[in-house]
Amino acid sequence: MPRYGMIFGLLFLSGVLSGCVPTPEERIVQGISNAREAFESEPKETNKTVGQTELYVPRGYDIEEPSNDFDSLITKGNDSFALFINPNEKASSTFFYNMQKVDPEQQWVADETFQQNGRFGFATVKEIAEDQLELIVSAGGVQLTTITQESDIPKNMDWMMKTVRSIDSDE
Repeated sequence: MPRYGMIFGLLFLSGVLSGCVPTPEERIVQGISNAREAFESEPKETNKTVGQTELYVPRGYDIEEPSNDFDSLITKGNDSFALFINPNEKASSTFFYNMQKVDPEQQWVADETFQQNGRFGFATVKEIAEDQLELIVSAGGVQLTTITQESDIPKNMDWMMKTVRSIDSDE
């Protein structure tokens, strides 16, 4: 009898735990929420430099060489993140957002804009393939983009927005 109790307990526990795994939609919602919170927070203290630009990059991430003043590649393991800086754009700029809207047939899984104290930002998610999504976050004239698995959306959108917010765009 104890053996059946243990089997039943394991089945019950696995059923409960499988119900706790977030759905892809919940991960996207959490990612957008993380991006909004990072956008509305004070900028992170800078710890790296790209050309003449100081920025925050989390521990464990590297800025690849060669890098120029306006385009850089940030990596961690096999993950790559493309950073674009347009120094002609202010914190209120919608330049990168408007560029995405050129193709009216483009389908976005998520598309959120943020505004605070004259600053503009956004976070978008586009499905590339099964379990492969393109994330784009931007604040003013700075954009960071990557292709990621849906399980990594919340953490990536959080640090990505913290990074773009850390770059001074003449607020």
